[in-house]
Amino acid sequence: MRKVTAIAVPEGSLLAAFGGPDDYRDAFCREVPGAVSLEQFIERFYSSAAFGPERLVLRLLGRGAPKADISALAHGVADRIAVWELVERRESEILLESKDTGTASWLAVEPCEPGTRLMFGSWVGRLGQSGWRFMLRPHILYSRVLLRSARDSGAVGN
Repeated sequence: MRKVTAIAVPEGSLLAAFGGPDDYRDAFCREVPGAVSLEQFIERFYSSAAFGPERLVLRLLGRGAPKADISALAHGVADRIAVWELVERRESEILLESKDTGTASWLAVEPCEPGTRLMFGSWVGRLGQSGWRFMLRPHILYSRVLLRSARDSGAVGN
């Protein structure tokens, strides 16, 4: 599978367990050749070309995500990056929450034949009572672009 596909939020995942039952969650995946660790995926995802504009905006707001911070988060040395704070981390997944925006981001890796399944998902609390419901379509497109960019930039896998 080379394209990014919407998937059901995996049962038992950090994303599935986070927040309330009526909160919004989505998940996307892409299978890539070769073995990819969670650390590699985190580092490449937040350093990707597609995430660059968001990093710039965050920097202008004084909440930047420099590559050193990305690397520290990826390798478990830090528990926050820009506006996101670590909620929980397992060997193959990580969940980060932004209390400022009422959102969370989830990254996970899973071995598959013939390589690795990269997964990215989001959580939004109280979707119906926030401005986020108007942002869902752009958010879904952006999520797909982010996941594709982490791979296409040559950042992950072979």
